[in-house]
Amino acid sequence: LLVYQAQSPDEGALVTAARNFGFVFRSRTPETITIVEMGETKIYELLSILDFDNVRKRMSVIVRHPDKKLYLYCKGADTIVFERLNSSSQQLRDITTSHLDEFAGDGLRTLALAYKELDEESFDNWQKRYQEASIALENRDEQLSELYEEIEKDLKLLGATAVEDKLQDGVPQTIQTLSKANIKIWVLTGDKQDLRVMFIIRILFDILI
Repeated sequence: LLVYQAQSPDEGALVTAARNFGFVFRSRTPETITIVEMGETKIYELLSILDFDNVRKRMSVIVRHPDKKLYLYCKGADTIVFERLNSSSQQLRDITTSHLDEFAGDGLRTLALAYKELDEESFDNWQKRYQEASIALENRDEQLSELYEEIEKDLKLLGATAVEDKLQDGVPQTIQTLSKANIKIWVLTGDKQDLRVMFIIRILFDILI
């Protein structure tokens, strides 16, 4: 039985779910990702990682499939990913938006997923500039940001994920103890602006009464 050591609960949940549906993440090196897909082992070449940060609110990877085709896969906050979709995703976007609203209303952590196939020549040109920017002594972050924006566009929507936002070990017991002392506690998280506003209004109402 595989036991995954994920950087976040989201990643652990998603990889475990994929395994249960027959897509098993087996191993990763700095250059490759090995996946068993419905019993068939496939190796993907990992070409670039476009890192996540709190400003970007997304991350992407660029991989070469076993059939030699190039793909970029992106995950992130739905508002950010949706801005980068092409027009062919509009119908799926509308359906996914309603699902995301439902998931967020249930307190789940959500992510939108998108992809696009890359042209070999265009990617070679982009990768050369990316490597130069990675070792730049001046304005490195700005150069990388511009390159990320350049390639993370005209995406096709894959769908969305939603996982339970579990609290860290010991937190539920702490909340229970505080509640027994009649101390009110509010937890505010997520990317849905309208839900955050509603929650803040509810907190203020509780305080006033």
